[in-house]
Amino acid sequence: MKPSISDIVEVNQLLSLWGHLVDRRAWHRFDEVLTDDALYDCSIFGYTPVSGIDAIRGMFDQEGHARAHHTTNVYVQDGLGDELIAESKGLGLLANGAVASVTFLDQLRPTLAGWRLASRVLKIEPVSGSDD
Repeated sequence: MKPSISDIVEVNQLLSLWGHLVDRRAWHRFDEVLTDDALYDCSIFGYTPVSGIDAIRGMFDQEGHARAHHTTNVYVQDGLGDELIAESKGLGLLANGAVASVTFLDQLRPTLAGWRLASRVLKIEPVSGSDD
């Protein structure tokens, strides 16, 4: 499905809200951004991929997550059927003061309440460049 301008705005709002909810530890509000059966995969940081809102809440209750989450460079594109795909960048402030950069690969599904994340996978892409 080709995203409309309205879809793009709603998805950007949703991905921004995600960071606010995580940083406020407002995990009880994850139903505002996730489908009931959502997959969350941040195995790049050593966590086991989990499915379902309750399991995702439990994963965030573990130690080791970034202290602040920032979403940027959101690109919303066609998905299969009535779904959309979004790719975005994430910056996270770690406990030691370092900043981590990730790429979010998201699958979004329409619901009666609006767009929701059905799958969120974090990747770290190698930095390309020369050693000149």
